[in-house]
Amino acid sequence: MSLDTFAALKSLSLAYGPPGREKEVRGLFKGYVNGLVDEVFEDTSGNLIVKRYGQHKGTVFFSAHMDEVCFLVSKVLPEGFLRLEGIGADVKLLPSQKVWIHTRSGKRLRGVIGMLAPHLQTEETRKKLNGFEDLFVDVSMSDFSEISVGDFVTYDNEPFSTGDFFFGKSLDDRACGVIIVKMLERLTALRHDFDVFAAFSSREEIGAFGARTAAYALQPDIGIALDVTHAIDTSPNYPKNEFGKGPVIAVGAIPHRKISNLLIETAKQNGIPYQIEPSPSRTGTDTDQIQLETVAAGVVSLPLRYMHTPYEQICVKDIDETARLLALFVSALKEGVV
Repeated sequence: MSLDTFAALKSLSLAYGPPGREKEVRGLFKGYVNGLVDEVFEDTSGNLIVKRYGQHKGTVFFSAHMDEVCFLVSKVLPEGFLRLEGIGADVKLLPSQKVWIHTRSGKRLRGVIGMLAPHLQTEETRKKLNGFEDLFVDVSMSDFSEISVGDFVTYDNEPFSTGDFFFGKSLDDRACGVIIVKMLERLTALRHDFDVFAAFSSREEIGAFGARTAAYALQPDIGIALDVTHAIDTSPNYPKNEFGKGPVIAVGAIPHRKISNLLIETAKQNGIPYQIEPSPSRTGTDTDQIQLETVAAGVVSLPLRYMHTPYEQICVKDIDETARLLALFVSALKEGVV
């Protein structure tokens, strides 16, 4: 039975999974790949590794990270207020946000991010952009005695969909994990010479450490990071990435030219819409770490708006087309391709 994409995105968006704390997300993906792969295991870095065997002519590795942007409690005040530090989050978005505080004992407590009311601010402070030193989390409505410095804090928001679009937190990069699952579904009907390895990887938001340890352990011939990219016209020097126009294939300094070319050729031959994104230096994805393990690496991205916010936006059609491209790419791989 095919994965219900909208239902999976909702479950994944709601799941708790800061860097190094991806257990809940890992459990969801483990269920989604059941029956699609030959091996499933968790490694010491917290990655969920899956293997689907082909004809053993080579190995291709895919990576999509499970962790989310979040916050860390940096100080607990006796009045029931917390101070925070961010992990990939934009401080300008935070006033009045609902959040969850995840204690070491496993409890989950509600909080609200506040700041000094405008009536009480000076003219100078009203003009100032907020920093973390200007904000606090109010947890005084709960018994906050178990909250400690180092506890993780995540957004508390309800994902939703409208038409082909889905909105929610942590679609960067769990939506790309869904692409891997949908690709594996398609591979059940295709012959492929290469063995397919994949990592639902840990700790990308703090350096892509999970992807590197997975690439080191698996030593694949080819590696492809799946991540999100900005679905907006951000610069006159770059093409616009659009919703509903298919996957975005990176070309440039780090993506291996043969891999990028084969992805493009596969898309052309099968009538799959695709977009091109120039990558002049670091990609900011798992690929940066994968290629350090002497793996020929590429990047395929999913267009997304409002990255690292409580309501990121994606188009589900792009998930389906990306999965189709990757499955056909795997099927086309032949020994000695790189």
